Amino acid sequence: MKRLIICLFATCCFVNAIAQQKDSFLSHMYLPVDAGASFSTMEGVGGAFYMRASLEYRFNIHKGLFIVGELDTRTHPYTNKAITTGNVVAGDAAFTDILIGPGYRAMLSDSFKLAFALQGGVTNMAYKEVKPAVGATVSALDARYELLPREQWTACAKASLMAEYYLNPSFDIFLNVGLPATIVPHEIASAAYSAFVLFPTVSIGFSMALE
Repeated sequence: MKRLIICLFATCCFVNAIAQQKDSFLSHMYLPVDAGASFSTMEGVGGAFYMRASLEYRFNIHKGLFIVGELDTRTHPYTNKAITTGNVVAGDAAFTDILIGPGYRAMLSDSFKLAFALQGGVTNMAYKEVKPAVGATVSALDARYELLPREQWTACAKASLMAEYYLNPSFDIFLNVGLPATIVPHEIASAAYSAFVLFPTVSIGFSMALE
């Protein structure tokens, strides 16, 4: 009986320690969400509506180093008159960025803070491609085509700066200025080759602790 009581006591202590660690871990996890506008540094690629969902771990919930992973989405209209065969000369290109990296948060006061992050990851670009339909001939009288989806993955990077105002230690609203960069394929870029393009973003949002 004594051994059983000791085992039960040890088990309770172990479970309680795990629960406390879990609570402590969750109290350092934050969920930033924001939306705004995304622009382009390349001629022929227009602006877009931008959304971001993130998960951030703060080693110190008030300041210092943090790790953030995020999913960014935006759809840019483009025009590329240099394309003369095969592909669409105008359309929409949907970008989905998957990013992770470190950041640092500085306290200006108890309510105002500045945070900087530098991330790397991958981008998925989805756009349309025109191809001759199956069974179509080369005759101009039988010019049948198909509009097919096309996707391409490439590396990307992003630097961002956030100005935050805290209503309480676990909830804040912020202004985010970001600078994502990625390689855009020549079917979208107004050039005969793939090009390195910057997509500056401006957004507002909120962040809250998971616990």
